[in-house]
Amino acid sequence: MRPSIPRPGRSTELRNTLPVVAMAVLLVLGSLGLGAAIAPVAADAHGGTLTRTVDDTTLAPGESTTVTVEVNASERGNFTVVEELSPGFESVEIVDADGADFSGVRNADDELFATYGDRESVTLVYEVTAADDANATTHELTGYGDFGLEDIRASTTGDGEINVSTDDGASVVRSVDDATLAPGESATVWVAVERDEAANFTLVEEFSPAFGSVEIVDADGADFSGVRDANDELFATYGDRKLATLVYEVTAADDATTGTVYELDGFSDANGSQSATDGTSELSVQESSDDDLAAVRSVDDATLAPGESTTVRVAFDRDRATNFTLVEEFSPAFGSVEIVDADGADFSAVRDANDELFATYGDRELATLVYEVTADNDATASTVYEFDGFSDVNGSQSATGGTSELSVQASDDDDSGAVRSVDDETLAPGESTTVTVEVDRDEAANFTLIEKFNPAFASVEIVDDDGADFSGVRNANDELFATYGDRESVTLQYRVTAGDDVDAGTAYQFDGFTDVNGSEVTTGGTDELDVQSESDDDNWDLTRSADDATLEPGESTVVSVEITGSEATNFTVIEEFNPGFASVEIVDDDGADFSGVRNANDELFATYGDRENVTLQYRVTAGEDMDEDASYELSGFAQFDADDKEMSVDGLESLSVGADGDSGDDGSSDDGDDGDDSNDGDGGDDNDGGDGDDNDGDDGDDGDDNDGDDGDDGDDNDGDDGDDGDGGDDNDDSNGDDDGDDSDDGTTETTTADPNTPATTTTDTPVPGFGVSVALAALVMGSVLLARRRTT
Repeated sequence: MRPSIPRPGRSTELRNTLPVVAMAVLLVLGSLGLGAAIAPVAADAHGGTLTRTVDDTTLAPGESTTVTVEVNASERGNFTVVEELSPGFESVEIVDADGADFSGVRNADDELFATYGDRESVTLVYEVTAADDANATTHELTGYGDFGLEDIRASTTGDGEINVSTDDGASVVRSVDDATLAPGESATVWVAVERDEAANFTLVEEFSPAFGSVEIVDADGADFSGVRDANDELFATYGDRKLATLVYEVTAADDATTGTVYELDGFSDANGSQSATDGTSELSVQESSDDDLAAVRSVDDATLAPGESTTVRVAFDRDRATNFTLVEEFSPAFGSVEIVDADGADFSAVRDANDELFATYGDRELATLVYEVTADNDATASTVYEFDGFSDVNGSQSATGGTSELSVQASDDDDSGAVRSVDDETLAPGESTTVTVEVDRDEAANFTLIEKFNPAFASVEIVDDDGADFSGVRNANDELFATYGDRESVTLQYRVTAGDDVDAGTAYQFDGFTDVNGSEVTTGGTDELDVQSESDDDNWDLTRSADDATLEPGESTVVSVEITGSEATNFTVIEEFNPGFASVEIVDDDGADFSGVRNANDELFATYGDRENVTLQYRVTAGEDMDEDASYELSGFAQFDADDKEMSVDGLESLSVGADGDSGDDGSSDDGDDGDDSNDGDGGDDNDGGDGDDNDGDDGDDGDDNDGDDGDDGDDNDGDDGDDGDGGDDNDDSNGDDDGDDSDDGTTETTTADPNTPATTTTDTPVPGFGVSVALAALVMGSVLLARRRTT
């Protein structure tokens, strides 16, 4: 029979303390639960709205305007705002990023971004500036916002265009069918507008003195038009037009005296830029005659360069029908004279010497003869062509009024030349590139662009001939042409393709010129295109490596991405991780222009300008709750600005999570947890031979009942932790914290996370109630120690 072992009874103080301890434990657990329940969790925005406002949607070259993007997320969270500008501006500057975590402008001034963390509403403000030498251009503004970890995308609404306007490409010419009026008579006036680019503009015509009456005959689809009541001004407004012809009729006052001269002054206003109206600028008043035989001459352009042409109109108006002949004489003779429209003349012809023409009409009241004259190619700046003409009615001649001379000014070869540019001056065999030839003249003229290639390309294709009258490519792919009539500015674009079997080092030579009425001007700019064995992008090497490819939960390693190229260029490196790490930190971005890590720790980027060799280093940390057999996948690429080509990063593609070799079998609590359920009395697992009897003493159920440490522990039903823990505590006061350590050697226990236990993610967000929890925990520990001391 087993001897009775006396056991000390619980003291009154201990019994009184236990309820206090239990209540304190409940308060601690409640406080922690309350803190966890009300702890704010970082919200993840699920979409939103973006609205763009432009202060001034129309700019002159060199001018600036401010753009504002208002962002309102559907809820507080992380998002990125991207603005894309096509084509890019001369400069783009972020004025106010409104506290963005990251923001920047691409070197090409065609894109910007701003990244915000844990925000709901922001206002991004930036300024754009048009180039000083900009032609009429429309810049399109597009953008979007990527919201949250799911990258929910919302497009930016509001203002979407900024127009750069210049009126250098506008031609405004006034012509009159009769430049001489009798009192009370009328004349028709045409104002023709021709622009290189469509634009909004207003035509204004002013008269001094005022006419007896002014009436708009044909506004040619103007949005608005009108005549001032005083008959001294009219206007017509057009929207987004390149061509327009305004026709109106003016009537001399009935009391106008002979010698009165009506002056016509006008201009075209395009977004505040004015172009004066050329052509006829006066109408004179003369005494009326019974026969009314006068004819009037008008010229589209009274100043020509050598070899240039202009159109002349002779308008004849009689009170009654009769037979008449119009004769025009020129001194000196023009280079060429051609009748464009004889208006139904019975006979018409030009003398071979190009110094005279005639047109005969039978039984007519009205007629308008139209012809074209061309200055001689060798005409000098001092040359003045004089017009002399008359109308012959049954032998009675009346001098033709209106414009009487045409002057020649020297031609500037630089104004008529062309400039060639190439998108890519280096090609691999079989690759293509686009070639652009731009012509910008001071005055409109007829001309032909010729482009020649040596050796011939594999293929040549005209992409955009900009409204050429004629254009084509020779079958041999060694020449093309484009012919334009009466143009000032044109842009010819064509695509060339290198031969598949062409040798590296081959140089394609460009040779071209502009032919203006027989005068050739060599095309400037790029004149050669080289062939290399492979494209530049193929000469890049992108490799990823890591200091350690296997991590323990919570451990870190440094990853390196080395990029080596053949020549400096602009590019961005993107690294993506699945799943996201516990933390990602850029250690060394090697002088990147911009770099950053997404808040979710699943992506980072670094942008480099004009670089060819970089090494990007970053540190990643595995999550504490990662399974031992888990792995992190690493993928990435580099995007090159020159052609938007992407190249993947080679090398290391994953980091594995391995088991801790020291945490699973140290002879202490791990072995006890894994195998002691079936044999509580086996002291062998404690690795302390002296503890065998102690463990045998604890095998009885009443052993736990009399142990002050575990009295309310419920260890009777837990053979693993409860009995072993009591056994260790009963015989070792130094381990009286009841931590379940069976060994007496003071070794700290290493705990392995149960893979079946849900992981708990901690954040840096303060938990309300945490201080109270700590205080109550201290109270519990103090109460327990006091109870043990009193019991002892």
